[in-house]
Amino acid sequence: MGKKIFLSLLYVLLIGFAISGILSYVTIRSTYNSVVEDKLISNSLFIAELIAERLSGYGFKDMDEYIKQIRTYDDIRITLIDMQGNVLGDSDEDISKMDNHIDRPEVRKAIMGYYSLERRYSGTIRADYIYYATALTYDGQMIIVRLSMPLKDIEIITRKYLYNLLMAFIFGLAIALVIGYVSTRKIVEPLSKITQTSDEIAKGNFNVRVKIYGNDEISRLAETINNMSQQLQYYINGLNTRNKEMEAILSSVASGIIAIDNHWRILFINKKATEILDIEDKELIGRHLMFALRNHQIQKYLDDTVENKAYKETEITLNYPQERIIRLYTNPILERDGSYPIGVIIVLQDITHVRKLEKVRSEFVANVSHELKTPLTSIKGFIETLKEGAIRDEKIALRFIDIIDAEADRLVNLINETLFLSELESNKEEKAKEKIEIKSAIDEIIPLFKSKAESKGIIIEKSIKGDIGVIFGSKDRFKQMLINLVDNAVKYSNEGGKITIQGYLEESRKVIVVEDTGIGIPEEDLPRIFERFYRVDKARVRTGEGGTGLGLSIVKHIAMNFNADISVESKLGKGTKFIIRFP
Repeated sequence: MGKKIFLSLLYVLLIGFAISGILSYVTIRSTYNSVVEDKLISNSLFIAELIAERLSGYGFKDMDEYIKQIRTYDDIRITLIDMQGNVLGDSDEDISKMDNHIDRPEVRKAIMGYYSLERRYSGTIRADYIYYATALTYDGQMIIVRLSMPLKDIEIITRKYLYNLLMAFIFGLAIALVIGYVSTRKIVEPLSKITQTSDEIAKGNFNVRVKIYGNDEISRLAETINNMSQQLQYYINGLNTRNKEMEAILSSVASGIIAIDNHWRILFINKKATEILDIEDKELIGRHLMFALRNHQIQKYLDDTVENKAYKETEITLNYPQERIIRLYTNPILERDGSYPIGVIIVLQDITHVRKLEKVRSEFVANVSHELKTPLTSIKGFIETLKEGAIRDEKIALRFIDIIDAEADRLVNLINETLFLSELESNKEEKAKEKIEIKSAIDEIIPLFKSKAESKGIIIEKSIKGDIGVIFGSKDRFKQMLINLVDNAVKYSNEGGKITIQGYLEESRKVIVVEDTGIGIPEEDLPRIFERFYRVDKARVRTGEGGTGLGLSIVKHIAMNFNADISVESKLGKGTKFIIRFP
């Protein structure tokens, strides 16, 4: 800025000085030429009178010598010429050596009765001269009186004037440049401050202020910028506060939210959306949505909704990195006046858990129906057989009645376990927390399986390391959990097998382990063994050896009510180990 102003000032000064110098030079030269011309004209009239008097008294006798006598002190040359161009006398030269002057322009014009000023090079004197000629009449003859003056004096004066003018120009320009530089600094420095302040404001630093004092336009501009900065700070702080509040609200929403413009550039995306779509990139704002998602299903759906303005909802299944079911809602982002859409807002909900619950509920209904239908079918079949006449055979009738009674017990157990599991899932806390001594509780449940274990030659051992201590909760539910685990261990252990119930402390956590040497569980079935009605070997149900399929599901929910973790380790043909870690 300063350089531009200084150069502009320099250009103006140069042009001004140049114009002034040229005008002065032309004026001085013109003035001096006029003075010289006036001097020639006035002197010519005077000399013409002298020559006329000389001619009237003496004629042409000794005219050349007379001309040389009346020569003026102003270095004016006098030449007397007749009508034929012959030189009759000259103040500076020998007339015998001079050429005929009839062809001189001033001579010809004077003969014709005109006055003429001519400038040209004199071959006789070998110098530039200015000439003036006038005519007088003597004895019927026209005599030409010509005066001339060398132009070298004019040139000397002109060059001297040009030199003085150039020196004045240089001196004046130097002074003007110094003053211009100082003035430019006074203008540029506040403008530089204003520019620096504007740059800081553009970078978001609204605390800076311009300190310029005065009452001119620049100081008023600085005051305006300070006011603008203050107002911007106020409004931007307000916008930032509202944006942070909005981002906090949208980030806290359980659904994923993505806002895009009409060119598919991301305007906003909350953390939940990145989690649902498994997006690892951090800088997403301004990027194309498809580069961030990399999902063909979502792109196809959004192509339809954005291009056809068909704002709707749909469900898609994502297979990577794990299978998830996502529900998508889309709506347009409209201008404030609602005239046209400027983008699309996408809401994503992970409904995988909901769909799994629906599937579990459906499977639960199907399993319960199947489990109820099997004993009811048996009961109904045996009752029909008895009604058809088998009741008359006391031995057969008693056997059928025993089967009906067993199936009825099975139905009661199924219903009781289902209700018990439902109560556990409701997670209703009992008002009273009982003190449970783990060692004594284990001692109480082992005798319950003595006869069943002995019938299969199975040994049940207890291994409690140190004082394992107590836990608090429902003692009945704690014992039910252990009973279900030991019952499964006995049920699925081969004859001559061994069951070990261990208790120990692991980093201040109480741990109970129920381990058997039974048939084991296939690896692919391990993730599902705690699901209700899930049985590894469904053939056992038909043989009467299997249970309801709710035992391990009940164990898991009891453990959860105690805030305990339960895990399982098993190898097919070698046995199974259930580990419960209490807090």
